[in-house]
Amino acid sequence: MELRNDTLNSRRGGAISLMRRAFVLIILAGAVVGGILYWQKADHAPQVVQTQAPQKAMPVHVVTLQSRTVPLQPMFLGQTEASQTVEIRARVNGFLESKHFEEGGRVTEGQTLFRIDPRSFQAEMDVAQARLTSAEAQLMRARQKVKRYTELLRSDAATEDELEEWQTEERVAVSNIELEKARITQAKLDLSYTTITSPINGRIGMAKRDVGSYVDGSSDGLLAVVEKTDPIYVRYNISEQDLLLARRLVESGKTTEPSMNNMRLRITLADGTPYAQEGEITYTDPQIDPATGSLVVRGTFPNPDGRLQPGQFVHVRVTGIDRLNALLIPKEAVIQNPTGSMVYVVNAQKQAEIRRVVLGPWQNEQWIIESGLEPGETVIVDRLMQLRPGALVEPLPAVTAETPASGQPRAATEM
Repeated sequence: MELRNDTLNSRRGGAISLMRRAFVLIILAGAVVGGILYWQKADHAPQVVQTQAPQKAMPVHVVTLQSRTVPLQPMFLGQTEASQTVEIRARVNGFLESKHFEEGGRVTEGQTLFRIDPRSFQAEMDVAQARLTSAEAQLMRARQKVKRYTELLRSDAATEDELEEWQTEERVAVSNIELEKARITQAKLDLSYTTITSPINGRIGMAKRDVGSYVDGSSDGLLAVVEKTDPIYVRYNISEQDLLLARRLVESGKTTEPSMNNMRLRITLADGTPYAQEGEITYTDPQIDPATGSLVVRGTFPNPDGRLQPGQFVHVRVTGIDRLNALLIPKEAVIQNPTGSMVYVVNAQKQAEIRRVVLGPWQNEQWIIESGLEPGETVIVDRLMQLRPGALVEPLPAVTAETPASGQPRAATEM
């Protein structure tokens, strides 16, 4: 029984061993056949070579830089002020009797503004006149006495002392006359001060005292203020840095030497309206203000129609200075970031090349280039955000705003 079981187990083990060998042979045969088929297919399959499509040039508008003489027009923030300001004050004491002007209106030189009650001053002048008449009468009597006692002294009918007494009376009378004449002059002057007139043409502000108020000739006697506004002043400041830059530009030959005879001023009002009249520089401070680090400059403008009022803020443009051999590029061509300013130029291979530049003054929607570019170079003025260094470009001449190229990117003015 045990022998039979052993025989059965032995047959089963042999069968299993044969099955395993057959399975391994099948796998190996499949691998060999698959490899042969793969290599046959690889050997006879067409080879596919991937090629990169040529880069398409991007159309861009460009300007070619040319050096030129450019009129500089630096701009400053200024403020208008009256060319003359006069305080109208009482010069005598009294009650304010009347007012003869419209507050805020125009007044002319010699126009009556106020009247102070003149009666007390008229009385003082009358008294001084009466005293003068009395002194003149005393002088006449003294002269008559001197003449008489001179004749009596010759005939020994009078003494020397009597003559000298009347001669003294004569001198006293002469002095009294001079004194009363001076008093009359002062009385007339005080009486004239009761009529207060404007010393200039201009605009007058509000009255500081009402009619009926008591005024005096002290420091508290301010009645009104008159400001002359034709011509009118415009004051502005130039920083120390701008002054040093202007000096360096002149010394390096980049700008012409400023001349007071050639420099003129133009102003623009707060609403952007240009003022029609041209001004001239009439004053520059002899020193820089240490508190502000700037130099005060004052211009004078005609103001016949009173369009400008004191206290207005204006933009002041200075003309008459030329920048020599300047390179200008449109503002659209400049890329600005925290690291500085850059532009794209077109190189000989018609590729976009990044170039760092140093910007100078701003002039009529264009930048003056201090360094980084040379005359004859081509600068790209649009599609800057779509460009990358090395990108192929198709340069197109920039066109003006009046004649835009249809379907093309927005163009700048040709240089």
